[in-house]
Amino acid sequence: MVKFLSAEWVAALDGLLRADGVTAESGPPLVIQQVVEHPDGIRSTFRIRVDENRAAATGGFSGDATVTYRQSYEVARGIACGELDAHVEFLMGRVVVSGDTRALIDHRATLERITGALAGLRETTEF
Repeated sequence: MVKFLSAEWVAALDGLLRADGVTAESGPPLVIQQVVEHPDGIRSTFRIRVDENRAAATGGFSGDATVTYRQSYEVARGIACGELDAHVEFLMGRVVVSGDTRALIDHRATLERITGALAGLRETTEF
């Protein structure tokens, strides 16, 4: 078991993306930055970078993010463990997306592959 949003969790995420061979179809790389605000004021950040050759997840903040998702820990946890729907949380304003949101439309097949690759992580995550 890996603790949600820990360095080990990001490494497991990276391993799943690589094992599933997730890549972008074409065009510039897609860099998805996640920012999670904890109740105690701590902020967790990680990013997923996908290009035509591979996908990788790393901890920390990226200055070259295509899009950034910001949410509370409760919302991030709920989405990650399957209790909440990310689309609904976005529509309710609990997930804030900034950056080149058009890129999300252009990369929707890539996003589906990322989602598929992450399905198994839920079972090995301690929330």
